[in-house]
Amino acid sequence: MRYAAYALVTCAALIVGCSSGGNGGKTAADTDGSSSPEPEPEGGGSEASGPKAPDFTLPTLDGNRVKLSELRGKKVVLLDFWSTTCDPCLREMPELVKIYNDKKGDGFEILAISVDGPDTASDIPAKVRSTGMTFPILLDEETEVMDRYNPKGEMPFTVLVDRDGRIVLKRAGYQPGDQASMKALIDAIDAALGKK
Repeated sequence: MRYAAYALVTCAALIVGCSSGGNGGKTAADTDGSSSPEPEPEGGGSEASGPKAPDFTLPTLDGNRVKLSELRGKKVVLLDFWSTTCDPCLREMPELVKIYNDKKGDGFEILAISVDGPDTASDIPAKVRSTGMTFPILLDEETEVMDRYNPKGEMPFTVLVDRDGRIVLKRAGYQPGDQASMKALIDAIDAALGKK
């Protein structure tokens, strides 16, 4: 009986944690497509007025460490918080891979921050391969970094940081086929890269 209650609570926590992406706890499958997660510009949309991105250092899947502030002045960075148990995260990843491949030569970097805990961390390498991720995969097992950027725990959750280390956009959730939201993200990346 105790095991059944534990399993039920664990499943509920996974479902709520993964599906709360900006749609009041609904995934794309739960909505009629009439409303979509809109990226939110920080500080009124002006790059210079956005708050400073909190610095962090995290281990990577390949055994290195990445410190966000070391990219300041060099790269525009998209932080993507995801999990192997979050279907919307995995459905969004090919879109992010395409954006990365198109823009990495312009000084753009994606840091894919996995919030998988010890129980699912072994699934990360297979998901990285199956989705074609070639950018750094950071490990936030204790969700310390996610809690600082995304206290609600919405996933997927992306944060765009300009070269000055300021947050210029936050985006929660993903709905396949939502071209308006993807275009807004790409436009914000281009603006941060100085292409607009």
